[in-house]
Amino acid sequence: MDETSSVHALDYLSVFRRRKWWLVVPFASSIVVGAVLILVLPKEYKSSTTLGVAAPMVSPQFVNQSTQLDNQERLRALSQQMLSVSILARVVKEEGLGPGTPSDPHMARLRKAVTVTVPDPVATTNEPRRLDTFIVSYSDSEPARAQRIANRLATVFIDENSQVRAERAEDTSAFIATELRASQARLADLESRLRQAKEAHMGQLPEQTQANLQTLSGLRQQLEANATALRSEQDHLAMIERQIELLKQGNTSTALLLATRGGDTATPEARVLALERELAQARAIYTDRHPEVIRLQGELADARHAAAPGQQPPTADRLAQLELDPAYRQSTADREAVQLRIREIERASTDLQRQIGTYQARVEAAPRVEQELASLQRDNDLEKQQYADLSAKLHSATMAESVERNRSGEQFTILYSASYPTEPDKPVPLRVMLIAIVAGVGLGGALTLGREYLDRSVHDLRELKDEFTVPVLGQIDRIQPV
Repeated sequence: MDETSSVHALDYLSVFRRRKWWLVVPFASSIVVGAVLILVLPKEYKSSTTLGVAAPMVSPQFVNQSTQLDNQERLRALSQQMLSVSILARVVKEEGLGPGTPSDPHMARLRKAVTVTVPDPVATTNEPRRLDTFIVSYSDSEPARAQRIANRLATVFIDENSQVRAERAEDTSAFIATELRASQARLADLESRLRQAKEAHMGQLPEQTQANLQTLSGLRQQLEANATALRSEQDHLAMIERQIELLKQGNTSTALLLATRGGDTATPEARVLALERELAQARAIYTDRHPEVIRLQGELADARHAAAPGQQPPTADRLAQLELDPAYRQSTADREAVQLRIREIERASTDLQRQIGTYQARVEAAPRVEQELASLQRDNDLEKQQYADLSAKLHSATMAESVERNRSGEQFTILYSASYPTEPDKPVPLRVMLIAIVAGVGLGGALTLGREYLDRSVHDLRELKDEFTVPVLGQIDRIQPV
């Protein structure tokens, strides 16, 4: 039966026996190299100090400082402030490492050696945890200096943070105060323009429309009353004219007396006078559409028609006697007084019509004036609201400035000072040795496999059978030297 070539586990053992020095020498060398690296590599010692956020003595809601950054932004802001030029320059100068200028190489090395982290949470909860503890670490080749600079970083950061917060609060108050003054100036200008516009349209303002309508209604009622009074006076004047005409015609005492008393046996002229008097009195009380006024007008028309044929032409002697008649003189005086009242009523009516036209024009102009004032009023209201908001913000900013200046707000404190590092942080001996051993084992294995692959000699019966196609008659064991 033919034997097939295969790799047996004993083959690896055979290779190890033949090539053991190719594996052992790199392994031993790696141990030596690892030990040398542990002794030769520069050592770095890390010292860490823990900063905590102290609770503010004044509630943030009281000074409107309730807005907080999330954890990532808070850690990023703290890291940026910790590695800022002002803090690093102050640390370098106070530690005597250099001049502390922006071009100082010690500042660049210090920035690379500082790290800011947060401690692992003690308990795991579903609620987001607000960061209130930070670890500031510094690595240096000297353990004492690492401890000293770590503590210095913490103290300088706390002092600088307080100053920055106070300066930021002062700058905020100054900025809001400037904006408030500008808003106040704009508000005063808008109020002046609005006042001038209202003064220019006084009487036509939208808020005066209701008063104008009420005044207009009162004027119209007064005009109607004047019209009624005018008709009454005109009727009275017509009655007086009729009396004077009767006196001129010779119907004197009896006719006038009967017309005054309203007797039923009077002459037609006296009845006309009585009806005219009654009509004048009725018009003083009622309107022209009242049934009593209409009745008296109809009777007056009939009486005038009945009295028309009885008129007689006046004579010259009668006119001369009338000048001496007291009744005639009284009637003419009454006529002049009534004519004077009629003229006064007409003047008052003309003035009322003029006022009605004025107030009517004001009411009609109110929508146009309202549209013209709307833009100014809107700008004034917006600026007034902005001024009120800025006033409230300035009050809060002033309180926040006082809190930060007195350091009564949120402040950082040192919870744990930096300790003296006894073991180097870099290099780690165990890690260096493991890396060296792994590298040595890998190098030895590669050398062993490479040497075995390049070796073409035959070492056992199986390799001989694989190499030559002739049958093997026998095998001689290894001959030991005598």
